[in-house]
Amino acid sequence: MVTHVNFCKNCASPLSGPYCSQCGQKDPHARPSLRHFLGEFVEALTQADSRLWRTLWMLLRYPGELAKRYRDGERARFLPPIRTYLLISFGFFVLLSIDNRFNERPIEPLISVEEKEVEREDKPCDITYSGPYGDVLLPKMELACERALRDGGQSLSERFNANLPSAMFVLMPLFSGVIALFYWRPRRYFVDHLTLQILNHSALFLAAALIQLLQWLAPASLRGIMDLLLVPYAFIYCARSLFVFYGQSRWLSLAKFTVLMFVYFLLVGFVMFFTGIASIL
Repeated sequence: MVTHVNFCKNCASPLSGPYCSQCGQKDPHARPSLRHFLGEFVEALTQADSRLWRTLWMLLRYPGELAKRYRDGERARFLPPIRTYLLISFGFFVLLSIDNRFNERPIEPLISVEEKEVEREDKPCDITYSGPYGDVLLPKMELACERALRDGGQSLSERFNANLPSAMFVLMPLFSGVIALFYWRPRRYFVDHLTLQILNHSALFLAAALIQLLQWLAPASLRGIMDLLLVPYAFIYCARSLFVFYGQSRWLSLAKFTVLMFVYFLLVGFVMFFTGIASIL
């Protein structure tokens, strides 16, 4: 009598049950179907990781608390900070893209370009650049200018928006380095400051995503007001997070927050400038 033995598709070990004893992979009897993928998606949101909902609730409701618990070693009950940020930021930018694509109101491009009459019609973009790498940069600048003139800046705006997630990965470490100068006693690891910034930005992206969802349901007259609600929430949230995470007095935390916000907006301008340059190139 010939006995048929199944082998693991992952490590080629013989299977004695539904799961491989070597790598733990389940024996796939058939190719995954669409129903299988949908089932895994629902399971991931509901059963597989109850940490997701616990993380999102604490992130929104208690500024600085999640970063504090992660720093103090309480990590099993919550999603890791970088995973939380990637999940929330991805969802936020997807919602933003959907809103821009299906919004019935005309969307003005982030960067608007208007064509003006010039003497040389064969060269509408007469750009002068005498900086370094001019032979490489100048043709790209002229090409970007001509493309922006054709579509009113729409393509340039789209490239800029596409580069924003990468810009945030530059902004957060830079700002964390500044915060380390303000909170150098007692000495802390740089990753502690970075963890707080990752989770703070995650919370603001999450709040913005929720507001975006509510705007789709709300009357058009209330949409502008709902956008304004994010501003006081962001300032109160970030100020409170410094007080909770670093444990200093309220007034000292507020004073440091005021200075840090000034530095933060300078860094935002710096990063956005180079993001715009990268979008042109």
